[in-house]
Amino acid sequence: MKFGVSCGYINELGFVSHAENLGYDFAWFPDTHLIRSNIWATMAVAALQTQKIRIGSGLAIPGLRLAPVAANGIATINRLAPGRVFFGTGTGNTAMRTMGQPPTRIAEFEEFIRVVKGLLAGEEVDYTLNGVTHPIRFQNLDIGYIDIEHPIPIMVGGFGPRAQGLAGALGDGVI
Repeated sequence: MKFGVSCGYINELGFVSHAENLGYDFAWFPDTHLIRSNIWATMAVAALQTQKIRIGSGLAIPGLRLAPVAANGIATINRLAPGRVFFGTGTGNTAMRTMGQPPTRIAEFEEFIRVVKGLLAGEEVDYTLNGVTHPIRFQNLDIGYIDIEHPIPIMVGGFGPRAQGLAGALGDGVI
């Protein structure tokens, strides 16, 4: 059995180091921008303060950022903590509702996961933004600004059968 903690506030980051010292396996960072600290900043600091604990988004929300931006964010964290990173994503029930918006629809969620997964695998993917589709991929990987050499598992959050189906089809696990 594996154990994890959730850390949503920048002033709680010592908690992640403490959890690591106690033998915890995972630290999850929520992407609820109007309630918690910034997900990428807190994960970056935690990555630098720890050695073994796995660090990941719990959950990154498609409605808050573009898929290439999310892929870059988690690959940047992977550069700081190679091989200790996972990418959790969900439709954003809480995060989106704090802005008066519904969660991401399943078709859009699937597209988000497809693009993130392809980019993290080092592939060129077709990406559509504002009605224009263009092939994209990470550039200048030899500079080392991100790490996609160490695999980043994709964990898909979902309560319903369609979201859980996406986890089975595109993800490495379900939340």
